[in-house]
Amino acid sequence: MKTILLAVILSATAAFAAATWVYLPDNPEAIDADPVTFDTKLPAERRIEALEQAVSQEQYARQLLQEEIMVLSDELESLRVDAAPIAVESEQEAPETSRESEWERRRARYAARNSPEARTERLVEAGIDPGLAGWIVQREQELQMDSLQARYDAGRSDDATEFSRERFSSSDALRQELGDENYERYLEANGRSTSVGVSSIIGSSPAQVAGLMPGDEIVRYDGNRVFSMSDITEATMVGEPGQNVVVDVMRDGLTMQVVMPRGPLGITGRRGRR
Repeated sequence: MKTILLAVILSATAAFAAATWVYLPDNPEAIDADPVTFDTKLPAERRIEALEQAVSQEQYARQLLQEEIMVLSDELESLRVDAAPIAVESEQEAPETSRESEWERRRARYAARNSPEARTERLVEAGIDPGLAGWIVQREQELQMDSLQARYDAGRSDDATEFSRERFSSSDALRQELGDENYERYLEANGRSTSVGVSSIIGSSPAQVAGLMPGDEIVRYDGNRVFSMSDITEATMVGEPGQNVVVDVMRDGLTMQVVMPRGPLGITGRRGRR
C-alpha cells in the first residue's frame, strides 16, 4: 500500500511540475518580471530575448522536475527494500490477524531503521565523527521542519516557484554547514547519489562535442563538487557564458577531464554512483 501511495505521489509531482513550469524563472528575482510574449509587432531583438527567456525557464523547470523524480525514486526504492513480501499464498486466503501482524513487523523494522540511534550509527559507519553524527541527526530534523514551514507559507501565498524550491532547501542548508566532504559521507550513509549520472546526450550539444557518453558520472564542474543536476545548473550560471570550463568525469571507475563552454551541457541526468 505504501509503495502504491508513493508511486501516486511521484505521478502527481510530475503532473504538478509540468503544469507549473511556466512560472519557474532562473532566479527568484525574476518572479515579478513581465510575462514572456511573442508579439509579432515587437522588434526582432525583443522577440529573440523573449524566446531565450522562455527556453531558459523550460530548462530550469525540467531540471527541477528531474531532481524531484530522482529524490522520490530513492524514497520508493528504500520503501521496496524495507517492505519484504508477505509470507502467505494470497491476501484473500490469509487470516486478517496474520496480515495485521506482518504489517506491524514491517512498521517496527521501518521505525527501528529510521530511529535517531540507527541513523547516527549509519553516519558513523560512513566515516563521520560520532559527535558530528549526533548533531547531524538533530540538525536535519530542524531543517526539515523549517522547510515544511516555508513550503506551507509559500503555498498559502500561491508562490509556486518558492514552493518547489523549498523541496530541497533543507539539503542545501545542511550541505553548506557540513562542507562537501562530510556531506558526501552523509549522502553515502543514506544511500543517496554522490554524483550526476549521464543518462542520455543531445546531439550536437557541448556534452557530445566534449566526448561525454551515457553512463558517465559528473563529479565536478569548473572545480566545484556537484551532487545533483541543480548543482550543475547553478554552476553554469556563474562566470562568463561560453567560457571554457573543466568538467571532472568518472568513466568505468577512472577519472577523466573534458573541456566545454559554460552553459547548458545538453544531457539528461540520472542517479549517480552510491
